[in-house]
Amino acid sequence: MRHIRLLVIAGIVCAAFAVPVVVFYARPPVLVITEAPFAALYGEARLKQERDSAARTLFRQVKPVVIADGVSPDMVIFAITGVSPRPSCVLFPRSQAAAALRFHEQFPEIPVVVLSGLVLVPELPPPDGFLCVYGTDRGVDLYRAGLFAGIMGIVPRNLTGQAEIPPESTKTYVLWQDRSIQEAERTLFSQGVRELNPESSVVFINTAAQMPDVKGIACMTLTSAGAEYLERNASIPLILFSWLDPALIPREVVIQFDDSVWALAAPAARLAMRKQAEGKIPSKPLIFSRKIADNNVSRMLEKAVKKMP
Repeated sequence: MRHIRLLVIAGIVCAAFAVPVVVFYARPPVLVITEAPFAALYGEARLKQERDSAARTLFRQVKPVVIADGVSPDMVIFAITGVSPRPSCVLFPRSQAAAALRFHEQFPEIPVVVLSGLVLVPELPPPDGFLCVYGTDRGVDLYRAGLFAGIMGIVPRNLTGQAEIPPESTKTYVLWQDRSIQEAERTLFSQGVRELNPESSVVFINTAAQMPDVKGIACMTLTSAGAEYLERNASIPLILFSWLDPALIPREVVIQFDDSVWALAAPAARLAMRKQAEGKIPSKPLIFSRKIADNNVSRMLEKAVKKMP
Protein backbone atom coordinates (compact mmCIF):
# COMPACT_ATOMS: atom_id res chain seq x y z
CA MET A 1 0.00 0.00 0.00
CA ARG A 2 2.84 2.34 0.86
CA HIS A 3 4.47 1.77 -2.54
CA ILE A 4 1.21 2.55 -4.31
CA ARG A 5 0.92 5.79 -2.34
CA LEU A 6 4.47 6.77 -3.31
CA LEU A 7 3.76 5.99 -6.97
CA VAL A 8 0.62 8.15 -6.87
CA ILE A 9 2.54 11.05 -5.30
CA ALA A 10 5.34 10.68 -7.85
CA GLY A 11 2.77 10.69 -10.66
CA ILE A 12 1.18 13.86 -9.35
CA VAL A 13 4.56 15.58 -9.06
CA CYS A 14 5.53 14.54 -12.60
CA ALA A 15 2.19 15.79 -13.93
CA ALA A 16 2.64 19.12 -12.14
CA PHE A 17 5.95 19.59 -13.97
CA ALA A 18 4.76 18.15 -17.28
CA VAL A 19 1.59 20.21 -17.70
CA PRO A 20 3.34 23.64 -17.90
CA VAL A 21 5.87 22.21 -20.38
CA VAL A 22 3.08 20.81 -22.57
CA VAL A 23 1.19 24.12 -22.42
CA PHE A 24 4.37 26.08 -23.25
CA TYR A 25 5.04 24.09 -26.41
CA ALA A 26 1.37 23.77 -27.39
CA ARG A 27 0.76 27.51 -27.53
CA PRO A 28 1.26 29.20 -30.92
CA PRO A 29 4.71 30.81 -31.07
CA VAL A 30 5.71 34.42 -31.56
CA LEU A 31 7.83 34.83 -34.69
CA VAL A 32 10.47 37.55 -35.05
CA ILE A 33 11.70 38.46 -38.52
CA THR A 34 15.49 38.68 -38.28
CA GLU A 35 17.71 39.80 -41.14
CA ALA A 36 20.96 37.85 -41.33
CA PRO A 37 23.25 40.96 -41.34
CA PHE A 38 21.45 42.24 -38.24
CA ALA A 39 21.91 38.89 -36.45
CA ALA A 40 25.65 38.98 -37.17
CA LEU A 41 26.06 42.49 -35.73
CA TYR A 42 23.68 41.90 -32.85
CA GLY A 43 25.51 38.78 -31.72
CA GLU A 44 24.22 35.22 -31.96
CA ALA A 45 24.63 34.55 -28.21
CA ARG A 46 22.85 37.79 -27.34
CA LEU A 47 20.02 37.02 -29.76
CA LYS A 48 19.54 33.64 -28.09
CA GLN A 49 19.53 35.31 -24.67
CA GLU A 50 16.83 37.79 -25.77
CA ARG A 51 14.83 34.95 -27.34
CA ASP A 52 14.90 32.92 -24.13
CA SER A 53 14.02 35.97 -22.03
CA ALA A 54 11.02 36.80 -24.24
CA ALA A 55 9.87 33.16 -24.18
CA ARG A 56 9.91 33.11 -20.38
CA THR A 57 8.02 36.41 -20.20
CA LEU A 58 5.35 35.36 -22.73
CA PHE A 59 5.30 31.70 -21.64
CA ARG A 60 5.40 30.50 -25.22
CA GLN A 61 8.06 29.80 -27.81
CA VAL A 62 9.64 32.79 -29.50
CA LYS A 63 11.28 31.83 -32.79
CA PRO A 64 13.49 33.83 -35.14
CA VAL A 65 12.72 33.77 -38.85
CA VAL A 66 16.14 34.46 -40.34
CA ILE A 67 16.06 35.94 -43.84
CA ALA A 68 18.76 37.09 -46.22
CA ASP A 69 19.25 40.78 -46.90
CA GLY A 70 17.12 42.11 -49.76
CA VAL A 71 14.74 39.15 -50.18
CA SER A 72 11.28 39.80 -51.60
CA PRO A 73 8.15 40.01 -49.40
CA ASP A 74 6.92 36.73 -50.90
CA MET A 75 10.10 34.97 -49.79
CA VAL A 76 9.70 36.43 -46.30
CA ILE A 77 6.16 35.02 -46.12
CA PHE A 78 7.41 31.66 -47.37
CA ALA A 79 10.02 31.65 -44.58
CA ILE A 80 7.38 32.56 -41.96
CA THR A 81 5.00 29.75 -42.92
CA GLY A 82 7.94 27.35 -42.96
CA VAL A 83 8.64 28.10 -39.28
CA SER A 84 5.00 28.12 -38.15
CA PRO A 85 1.80 28.10 -40.22
CA ARG A 86 -0.29 29.66 -37.39
CA PRO A 87 1.82 31.89 -35.11
CA SER A 88 0.25 33.94 -32.35
CA CYS A 89 1.81 37.08 -33.88
CA VAL A 90 4.70 38.08 -36.15
CA LEU A 91 7.10 40.93 -35.37
CA PHE A 92 8.78 42.81 -38.23
CA PRO A 93 11.55 45.43 -38.17
CA ARG A 94 10.80 48.68 -40.01
CA SER A 95 12.95 47.57 -42.96
CA GLN A 96 10.49 44.73 -43.62
CA ALA A 97 7.33 46.88 -43.59
CA ALA A 98 6.41 45.82 -47.13
CA ALA A 99 6.61 42.16 -46.14
CA ALA A 100 4.52 42.89 -43.03
CA LEU A 101 1.80 44.46 -45.17
CA ARG A 102 1.84 41.55 -47.60
CA PHE A 103 1.58 39.04 -44.76
CA HIS A 104 -1.29 41.02 -43.20
CA GLU A 105 -3.16 40.96 -46.50
CA GLN A 106 -2.77 37.19 -46.84
CA PHE A 107 -3.34 36.31 -43.16
CA PRO A 108 -5.56 39.11 -41.77
CA GLU A 109 -6.50 37.11 -38.65
CA ILE A 110 -2.87 36.86 -37.40
CA PRO A 111 -1.59 39.96 -35.53
CA VAL A 112 1.32 41.63 -37.31
CA VAL A 113 3.62 44.14 -35.61
CA VAL A 114 5.96 46.62 -37.28
CA LEU A 115 8.50 48.15 -34.90
CA SER A 116 9.02 51.51 -36.56
CA GLY A 117 11.70 53.01 -34.30
CA LEU A 118 11.72 56.79 -34.49
CA VAL A 119 10.22 57.30 -37.95
CA LEU A 120 6.82 56.94 -39.54
CA VAL A 121 6.10 54.11 -41.95
CA PRO A 122 4.02 55.83 -44.67
CA GLU A 123 3.67 52.71 -46.83
CA LEU A 124 1.43 51.09 -44.21
CA PRO A 125 -2.34 51.66 -43.88
CA PRO A 126 -3.72 52.87 -40.54
CA PRO A 127 -3.14 50.27 -37.80
CA ASP A 128 -6.28 48.34 -36.86
CA GLY A 129 -5.31 45.95 -34.06
CA PHE A 130 -4.30 43.13 -36.39
CA LEU A 131 -1.79 45.35 -38.17
CA CYS A 132 0.02 47.11 -35.31
CA VAL A 133 2.74 49.76 -35.40
CA TYR A 134 4.82 50.53 -32.31
CA GLY A 135 7.49 53.21 -32.16
CA THR A 136 10.34 53.85 -29.75
CA ASP A 137 9.44 56.03 -26.77
CA ARG A 138 12.37 58.41 -27.03
CA GLY A 139 10.99 60.71 -24.33
CA VAL A 140 11.12 57.98 -21.67
CA ASP A 141 14.50 56.86 -23.03
CA LEU A 142 16.01 60.33 -22.66
CA TYR A 143 14.61 60.77 -19.16
CA ARG A 144 16.15 57.46 -18.09
CA ALA A 145 19.40 58.34 -19.85
CA GLY A 146 19.47 61.58 -17.83
CA LEU A 147 18.87 59.61 -14.63
CA PHE A 148 21.68 57.20 -15.49
CA ALA A 149 24.02 60.06 -16.38
CA GLY A 150 23.22 61.81 -13.10
CA ILE A 151 23.90 58.63 -11.15
CA MET A 152 27.20 58.12 -12.98
CA GLY A 153 28.08 61.71 -12.09
CA ILE A 154 28.12 60.90 -8.38
CA VAL A 155 30.64 58.10 -8.94
CA PRO A 156 34.26 59.13 -8.35
CA ARG A 157 36.02 58.81 -11.69
CA ASN A 158 38.66 56.55 -10.19
CA LEU A 159 35.94 53.92 -9.64
CA THR A 160 35.17 53.82 -13.37
CA GLY A 161 38.75 53.98 -14.56
CA GLN A 162 38.86 57.68 -15.49
CA ALA A 163 40.60 60.67 -13.94
CA GLU A 164 38.89 62.48 -11.07
CA ILE A 165 36.96 65.73 -11.71
CA PRO A 166 38.16 68.44 -9.31
CA PRO A 167 35.57 68.68 -6.49
CA GLU A 168 35.16 72.44 -6.91
CA SER A 169 34.23 72.05 -10.59
CA THR A 170 30.64 72.15 -11.82
CA LYS A 171 29.87 68.77 -13.35
CA THR A 172 28.81 68.87 -16.98
CA TYR A 173 26.54 66.34 -18.68
CA VAL A 174 26.60 66.23 -22.46
CA LEU A 175 23.87 64.95 -24.78
CA TRP A 176 25.08 64.48 -28.34
CA GLN A 177 21.73 64.70 -30.08
CA ASP A 178 20.41 63.56 -33.42
CA ARG A 179 17.59 65.05 -35.50
CA SER A 180 14.87 63.12 -33.64
CA ILE A 181 15.47 64.98 -30.38
CA GLN A 182 13.22 67.97 -29.80
CA GLU A 183 12.79 70.41 -26.93
CA ALA A 184 10.52 68.00 -25.00
CA GLU A 185 13.20 65.28 -25.05
CA ARG A 186 15.92 67.74 -24.03
CA THR A 187 13.77 68.83 -21.08
CA LEU A 188 13.24 65.22 -19.99
CA PHE A 189 16.97 64.48 -20.20
CA SER A 190 17.76 67.55 -18.07
CA GLN A 191 15.04 66.54 -15.59
CA GLY A 192 16.64 63.12 -15.17
CA VAL A 193 20.14 64.54 -14.67
CA ARG A 194 19.04 67.13 -12.12
CA GLU A 195 17.11 64.74 -9.91
CA LEU A 196 20.48 63.91 -8.34
CA ASN A 197 22.55 66.86 -9.54
CA PRO A 198 20.39 70.00 -9.31
CA GLU A 199 23.36 72.36 -9.77
CA SER A 200 24.83 70.52 -12.75
CA SER A 201 25.32 71.90 -16.25
CA VAL A 202 23.57 70.10 -19.13
CA VAL A 203 24.93 70.75 -22.62
CA PHE A 204 23.34 69.73 -25.92
CA ILE A 205 25.62 69.42 -28.94
CA ASN A 206 25.38 68.34 -32.57
CA THR A 207 29.03 68.43 -33.66
CA ALA A 208 32.49 67.80 -32.21
CA ALA A 209 33.24 71.52 -32.48
CA GLN A 210 30.59 72.20 -29.79
CA MET A 211 32.23 69.88 -27.23
CA PRO A 212 32.94 71.56 -23.86
CA ASP A 213 36.14 70.95 -21.92
CA VAL A 214 36.42 67.18 -21.50
CA LYS A 215 37.95 67.57 -18.01
CA GLY A 216 34.64 68.77 -16.57
CA ILE A 217 32.37 66.19 -18.25
CA ALA A 218 30.92 63.69 -15.77
CA CYS A 219 29.10 61.60 -18.39
CA MET A 220 28.23 61.89 -22.07
CA THR A 221 25.17 60.43 -23.80
CA LEU A 222 25.34 59.61 -27.50
CA THR A 223 22.19 59.02 -29.55
CA SER A 224 22.62 57.89 -33.14
CA ALA A 225 24.96 60.87 -33.61
CA GLY A 226 28.52 61.30 -32.40
CA ALA A 227 30.13 58.26 -34.02
CA GLU A 228 33.19 60.29 -34.93
CA TYR A 229 33.75 61.08 -31.27
CA LEU A 230 33.73 57.41 -30.35
CA GLU A 231 36.72 56.92 -32.61
CA ARG A 232 38.74 59.16 -30.28
CA ASN A 233 38.32 56.61 -27.47
CA ALA A 234 37.15 59.24 -24.98
CA SER A 235 38.21 58.66 -21.37
CA ILE A 236 34.80 59.55 -19.86
CA PRO A 237 31.77 57.35 -19.06
CA LEU A 238 29.48 57.01 -22.06
CA ILE A 239 25.78 56.16 -22.49
CA LEU A 240 25.09 54.87 -25.99
CA PHE A 241 21.90 54.43 -28.01
CA SER A 242 22.67 51.43 -30.23
CA TRP A 243 21.65 47.79 -30.79
CA LEU A 244 25.19 46.69 -31.74
CA ASP A 245 26.75 43.74 -29.96
CA PRO A 246 28.36 45.16 -26.78
CA ALA A 247 31.57 43.41 -27.82
CA LEU A 248 31.79 45.89 -30.72
CA ILE A 249 31.29 49.12 -28.77
CA PRO A 250 33.91 51.20 -26.91
CA ARG A 251 34.93 50.06 -23.44
CA GLU A 252 33.90 53.44 -21.96
CA VAL A 253 30.21 52.66 -22.60
CA VAL A 254 28.61 51.82 -19.24
CA ILE A 255 24.96 51.79 -20.38
CA GLN A 256 23.48 50.94 -23.76
CA PHE A 257 19.91 51.60 -24.95
CA ASP A 258 18.62 48.91 -27.34
CA ASP A 259 15.34 49.41 -29.27
CA SER A 260 15.82 46.52 -31.70
CA VAL A 261 13.01 44.11 -32.57
CA TRP A 262 14.53 41.52 -30.23
CA ALA A 263 14.92 43.86 -27.27
CA LEU A 264 11.26 44.91 -27.58
CA ALA A 265 9.86 41.51 -28.61
CA ALA A 266 8.08 40.69 -25.33
CA PRO A 267 6.31 44.05 -24.72
CA ALA A 268 5.43 44.34 -28.43
CA ALA A 269 3.89 40.85 -28.50
CA ARG A 270 1.88 41.59 -25.37
CA LEU A 271 0.44 44.78 -26.88
CA ALA A 272 -0.39 42.97 -30.11
CA MET A 273 -2.17 40.14 -28.29
CA ARG A 274 -4.30 42.81 -26.61
CA LYS A 275 -5.08 44.19 -30.09
CA GLN A 276 -3.53 47.59 -29.30
CA ALA A 277 -3.10 49.14 -32.74
CA GLU A 278 -0.50 51.79 -31.96
CA GLY A 279 1.85 52.76 -29.17
CA LYS A 280 5.37 53.53 -28.05
CA ILE A 281 7.75 51.24 -26.19
CA PRO A 282 10.85 52.44 -24.33
CA SER A 283 14.21 50.97 -25.30
CA LYS A 284 15.79 48.25 -23.18
CA PRO A 285 18.70 49.62 -21.12
CA LEU A 286 21.71 47.33 -20.74
CA ILE A 287 23.84 48.16 -17.69
CA PHE A 288 27.41 46.88 -17.75
CA SER A 289 27.89 46.55 -13.99
CA ARG A 290 31.34 44.99 -14.38
CA LYS A 291 32.61 48.41 -15.46
CA ILE A 292 31.43 50.05 -12.22
CA ALA A 293 33.35 49.26 -9.07
CA ASP A 294 30.73 50.68 -6.68
CA ASN A 295 27.95 48.15 -6.02
CA ASN A 296 25.68 50.84 -4.55
CA VAL A 297 25.82 52.76 -7.82
CA SER A 298 25.04 49.59 -9.78
CA ARG A 299 21.97 49.07 -7.60
CA MET A 300 20.88 52.69 -8.14
CA LEU A 301 21.15 52.20 -11.90
CA GLU A 302 19.12 48.97 -11.74
CA LYS A 303 16.37 50.72 -9.77
CA ALA A 304 16.21 53.51 -12.35
CA VAL A 305 15.72 51.13 -15.31
CA LYS A 306 11.91 51.27 -15.24
CA LYS A 307 11.41 54.71 -13.73
CA MET A 308 8.99 56.97 -15.62
CA PRO A 309 9.09 60.77 -15.94
